[in-house]
Amino acid sequence: MFIGGLSWDTTKKDLKDYFSKFGEVVDCTLKLDPITGRSRGFGFVLFKESESVDKVMDQKEHKLNGKVIDPKRAKAMKTKEPVKKIFVGGLSPDTPEEKIREYFGGFGEVESIELPMDNKTNKRRGFCFITFKEEEPVKKIMEKKYHNVGLS
Repeated sequence: MFIGGLSWDTTKKDLKDYFSKFGEVVDCTLKLDPITGRSRGFGFVLFKESESVDKVMDQKEHKLNGKVIDPKRAKAMKTKEPVKKIFVGGLSPDTPEEKIREYFGGFGEVESIELPMDNKTNKRRGFCFITFKEEEPVKKIMEKKYHNVGLS
């Protein structure tokens, strides 16, 4: 389920605790601003049983942390263009481009790597965008939740 209208102070635990009364919550995610780390005011809840979603939708109003929230059935996004570009966060600003290219090149041919710079410090910002020649490497990468692009 997509959950909109969340308070900036809502935590993942708050979300899980609230929606657990409708059924077993398998996973929940709060979407955070990658720069500030603050909540963007929405998230997602995945229930074990689809009936739990029906229970949520049957209730007229939902309040969490003093705010009326807006749960909706999540819809799978349909993309017309094949997805060939990924965001990679949590990188050390010192990770060499060659190391990134070497690791992700193991999934398929890398077309380009964008390494954004911080204009104030003139250092890399700890994330990058990688574009592949094909969409297949992106599918393979997304099958795994975490990737370790080490400096070893």
